[in-house]
Amino acid sequence: MGAPRTGTLTVGVDDEGNATRMSRATKIKPEDAPAEQAAWAGIPSLSMQQLWFSLQRREWTSLVAVPADRELSAMEFVRPLYEVGRLALGEKLRLVDARDLVITRTAPLILEMTAGGSTPGSQSGGRAIVVIESVLSHPSGVPIALAADTALLCVEMGTTSLAAARETVRIVGAQRFLGCITLARP
Repeated sequence: MGAPRTGTLTVGVDDEGNATRMSRATKIKPEDAPAEQAAWAGIPSLSMQQLWFSLQRREWTSLVAVPADRELSAMEFVRPLYEVGRLALGEKLRLVDARDLVITRTAPLILEMTAGGSTPGSQSGGRAIVVIESVLSHPSGVPIALAADTALLCVEMGTTSLAAARETVRIVGAQRFLGCITLARP
């Protein structure tokens, strides 16, 4: 995988929650960030920071990263985004790896996600970024994606087919997606 490139898939939603339009935004390359930022070790790229803060325009407590392709892992996409979120929110943000989740174990995760990250004895009000396998190859991810407040589509440029991305959006529902994050092909 190459350096992360981000973009935003804009989804218009009418009063009934139906998708009305989709449009692509310009991709921002991390190398376009100021040179002095690159010198700060541990600081995520400018494009990841911009994506994180653009995701804050809408309220959510659970965001699910959905790979648009059967062979894609969303973890590579989400890890830099999670790092930005941890800088902004600290311990109030959790990264939940649900890639190996089987359908019989989805209920406890859904309960935790819909409770705003609160479990007995813990603080409520936290946020979770949940990583699942492709809904095209792992149907156990569908209930997780539907239970999350919002979703982020993960696409590898030059590898992910438009048909696979469209089918993923159709399965999860276009109105659930806040945007799209892309990685350049190696």
